[in-house]
Amino acid sequence: MSALAHPAGRPATVADEAAVRAAPIVDWLLHSERLKPGRMVPLMERYAKCLAKAGLPLARMSLHLRQLHPQLAARSLVWDADGDGATELGHEHSVQDHQSYQASPVKIIFEGGPPVRRRLIDPDCPLDFPILQDFKDAGLVDYVMLPIEVSGGDVHGISIATRASGGFQDIDIATLEATLPAFGAILELQQLRRTARDLLSTYVGPNTGELIFSGAIRPGDGEIIHAVVWYCDLRGFTALSECVPLPEVISILNKCFDRMAQPVVANGGEILKFIGDAVLAIFPCDTGADAVCSAADAAIAAAEAAVAGVATLNQDLGDTGGPLVHCGVAIHIGEVMYGNVGAADRLDFTVIGPAVNLATRMEPLCVQLDQTIVVSTCLAKASQREFRTLGQHAFKGIAKKEEVFTLA
Repeated sequence: MSALAHPAGRPATVADEAAVRAAPIVDWLLHSERLKPGRMVPLMERYAKCLAKAGLPLARMSLHLRQLHPQLAARSLVWDADGDGATELGHEHSVQDHQSYQASPVKIIFEGGPPVRRRLIDPDCPLDFPILQDFKDAGLVDYVMLPIEVSGGDVHGISIATRASGGFQDIDIATLEATLPAFGAILELQQLRRTARDLLSTYVGPNTGELIFSGAIRPGDGEIIHAVVWYCDLRGFTALSECVPLPEVISILNKCFDRMAQPVVANGGEILKFIGDAVLAIFPCDTGADAVCSAADAAIAAAEAAVAGVATLNQDLGDTGGPLVHCGVAIHIGEVMYGNVGAADRLDFTVIGPAVNLATRMEPLCVQLDQTIVVSTCLAKASQREFRTLGQHAFKGIAKKEEVFTLA
């Protein structure tokens, strides 16, 4: 170990040497990486390479990040020195019940436990986590997992492993530890940005969420767009809620919404809101004929899938003894105002305009005419599908009658 000059004249410690090795990495994190876009995988790749350049004999590194996300409890990123780069994997909330998590060092770190180190090169090293045997079989000889503490008491985890003869030296681990506060700060910044985007996407949709995140946050912010307006409403749900316990009602409603929403997203639409037991979505499009037809047909395909998906739920509902549920979808196309409406301190990013009014007023015809999908004249003209007329109909607040169609 080299002896560094020390201000007090005493020999340098491992911590002193580690601070010298870590200084360029900390400087890079705080003055360069802090200003880059919040993408986790490139950050991890650059961080691993910086540590390797500083002398750490890294063969593998992993990050384990707790998430505030409706579907994911955590994300794991894994970097392999012999691979093409870092990979990312999401873990659903149910992973916390899996044996693989219960018997992992990640659980210890997430629950505030101490760092974990296993020198696999030692013959008496305990293989008390199943993953250690995999590491040993892969030729890894030393494994370390450390906590990354961030604000709010949250803890993430980082692990390193090596194939170097003799494993990690004290200076290697001390160097990593010396960089973790700065790395944790950048990690937290990127996590906050990602969480904000994830939550906005969850509550208002990915495109709308990105607009809000980019600064469309004042009343009136928005734009006039051409879009297919898609309005889907459940039938029979009110009667069902009168005879089924409330917790079960919520579960059934979420299952219905899932079957109504997934086809919209799969076909390129964006869900704007859930209104009671209804869904409002749009399929933005250009005014050119090809784009219009594509969006119109995509909206119809989403409607067919939603109707079929909700219908399959009735097998489960038959067991509850309650009424069955169905859904009807109304589809129109036209110009809408896509933006913020509401009060100064309570906004809603939505679509408004005559096209929205007509779509929502058309939907009750599904019940009146015993249809599952109804479309306007404009939508029928824009689509390449075949339709049959349901006649002219008057709608409240709309001056002219509208000819309505359904699929042939």
